Amino acid sequence: MPFHVFLSQWLSTFTGGLAGWKVAKDVFTMMVVLVSVGLVIQKKLYKKSPFIALIVLSLVYTLLHVLTYYHNHGTSLRVAELATVYNSRLLWYLLIGFSAALLFPKELVPGRLDKIVLFISTAVVCLGLAQYALPKNVMTHFGYSIARGARPAFFIDSKPDLPRIMSTVRDPNSLGAFLIVPILILLIYFFDDRNQEQRMLIGGLLGLHLLVLFLTFSRGAWLGLVLGSGLLATVKFKRQLIPWLAKQWPLVVGAVLLLGSLTLMFRHQYAVQNILVHSDKTTKQTDSNGLHLEFAENGARGIEHKPLGHGPGTAGIVSIQNSGGGLLTENYFIQIGYEVGLIGLALFLIGLAFVEKELTMSNASNLGVVLWISFWCYLLIAMVSHLWTNEAVAAQWWLLSGAVIGLKYAPKSKVKVS
Repeated sequence: MPFHVFLSQWLSTFTGGLAGWKVAKDVFTMMVVLVSVGLVIQKKLYKKSPFIALIVLSLVYTLLHVLTYYHNHGTSLRVAELATVYNSRLLWYLLIGFSAALLFPKELVPGRLDKIVLFISTAVVCLGLAQYALPKNVMTHFGYSIARGARPAFFIDSKPDLPRIMSTVRDPNSLGAFLIVPILILLIYFFDDRNQEQRMLIGGLLGLHLLVLFLTFSRGAWLGLVLGSGLLATVKFKRQLIPWLAKQWPLVVGAVLLLGSLTLMFRHQYAVQNILVHSDKTTKQTDSNGLHLEFAENGARGIEHKPLGHGPGTAGIVSIQNSGGGLLTENYFIQIGYEVGLIGLALFLIGLAFVEKELTMSNASNLGVVLWISFWCYLLIAMVSHLWTNEAVAAQWWLLSGAVIGLKYAPKSKVKVS
C-alpha cells in the first residue's frame, strides 16, 4: 500500500487504465477478506475469539453506508461506492490481519513483523530523501499530475522555497503519520540492550526516519510522535526514566526553556512562521489553522442538522470528486458522523475501542506496545486530518493490529513472542 499511488500513476502511463489501477487495491483487499475469513470459518479457528463479532460489526458498518446512501442520494453512486469502501476497509484490514494470525501463527510472530515494517519504511524514507534532493517536478516523470489525481509536489503555504516531501505515499501528512509506527519500533530497539554495531545501525535508520518525518512538515505527525515518545518512555522505559530524570531534570528543564525562548525570539522570522504556523504576513488566504477550525465547525453543524447522516461520499477526501465539490472536515470522526450519522460514528468508535482494549492486553511484544501507543497518536492526528482515508496508514496499522490481536487467540497458544 505505501507504493500503490506511485506504481498506479507510473505503470498506467504505459498501460493506460489509471482508474483500474486505482481500484485494483480495493478489489484485491475484498478478495483477500473473503478468502481469509472463509478459511478461518472452514477450519473453525474462530472459536473462543471475537472473530465472528468483528465480521458482524464490519457487515453492519458497511450495510449502514449503503442504507444511508439510498436514504439520501447525496452523491453519485460511484462516489458513494468509493467512500463506502474507503471507510469500511479499515475493518477489512483488521479481519485480514486477524485471519492471518489464526491461520499462520508461527509465521506472524511480532519480531518478524517488526522487520517487515522497517524494511518497507526504510525504502519509503530513502525514496523520500531522493525526492527532496531531486528537482521538484521529478514526480511528473512518473505520471503524477493534479489532473490524474496525484499532486507531483507539495509546499508549505504554496511557497516554492519550502518544499514538503511525500515519497511514494499520497501526501506529506499521510507520510508523517505512516512513519510513526516504524519510528516507535526503532526507538524501542535503540534503547534495548544491544551491541554497539546493532545500535549504530538502528540509530542510523532512526535518524533517516526522523529526518524524513521533519521534512514532511506535518505538524500533526510531529505532535503525534511527541505524544508517542512520551508514552513509550513511560510504558517501556519507566524504570530507567525515573532515575535519569532525577539526575538530569535541570538539563531537561533548561532545554525546554531554551527551545521556548528561541521560538519566541524568532517567532516573526519567515522560516519559523511557515514551519510552525504554515503561514506568514504574506499569506492572502485563510491560514491553515483557521481552515482546520472552519472545516470542523461546518462538519459539526452538518451532523447537528442531519444526525442520521448525509450519505457516504458527502464529506472527506472522496467528496471532492462530486461535481459540486465536497466538504473537507479536517477531522476523521466528524467526517464519519457527517457521512453515516451518529449511528455510524458509534459503530466506528466501538471498533476502535475493541482494538484499543485488545492491544492493551497484547503488550507482551514490542509491536503490541507500539501499536497501543500509536493508537493514541493516531487518535490525536485524526482530530485534525482525514487520517484513515490514506491506504498506506490504514493498511499498516489495522493489519498489524489484527495480527497482534489474532495471535492471542491462535489455536497454537505456545507461539514464541519475541
